[in-house]
Amino acid sequence: MRWFAVVSCLFWCANVCVGLQCALPHTSALKLSVTSLRNETGHWIAQLQLGHDAGDKSAGPWEVDIDHTTAKCEDSESILISAKITAPPAVLVNRPISVGIPTAPGYELVPGVGYYKLHTDVNTWNGAKNMCEEEGAHLVVVNSEKEALILKNLWDKNPPAKITGGTHTDWAWIGFHDLYKEGEFVTIFNQTLESAGYKKFHPAEGRGGANENCGLIHRGLELADYNCNHKDPFFCEKEL
Repeated sequence: MRWFAVVSCLFWCANVCVGLQCALPHTSALKLSVTSLRNETGHWIAQLQLGHDAGDKSAGPWEVDIDHTTAKCEDSESILISAKITAPPAVLVNRPISVGIPTAPGYELVPGVGYYKLHTDVNTWNGAKNMCEEEGAHLVVVNSEKEALILKNLWDKNPPAKITGGTHTDWAWIGFHDLYKEGEFVTIFNQTLESAGYKKFHPAEGRGGANENCGLIHRGLELADYNCNHKDPFFCEKEL
């Protein structure tokens, strides 16, 4: 749902103008500041600044429409400046509703949970993400120890010798990263790992690192991050 705020500023004349009133101050999440000054030719100039914390890292650009009207107050003139700020659509942090089965072969159904697949053909993190989506699924987001064990079961069916290419045969890409801010890990649905339900990092991992921003899971079910351009196996899933 989109929402908007209208912020108005009035350069007040000496007498009250009928039908043109300044808004009373109130508490708002918006931060508004107005600076006015008279230039060398005697004209008033106003600078308006409006700040608002979107909160969501993936929020898109805000739309701003500015308009103004004037009114005569006896021998002086009042100017009303209106700014309309429209926020981008809210980003859903929950998982999408899934129906049907993935559009590619090789997915295993775990009753009551979903469909899972370990891709042994290696890819970059973004390449893996795109591949899962092309198959009607997404990179795995681990929500519990139980779900992590599902991945281990798939891995046990595909020992390192069967994984083609790559050097991290005991690691696979899954759906989390710290691309927004170093060390702040979120899922592909913009959930923190805590809210997603699984944050079991390898003892030497979980602190972020230069050029290491994409999430992996180890065969021992510990998490880590690594260079997103490295090619590794990856897990896809689709919920029921």
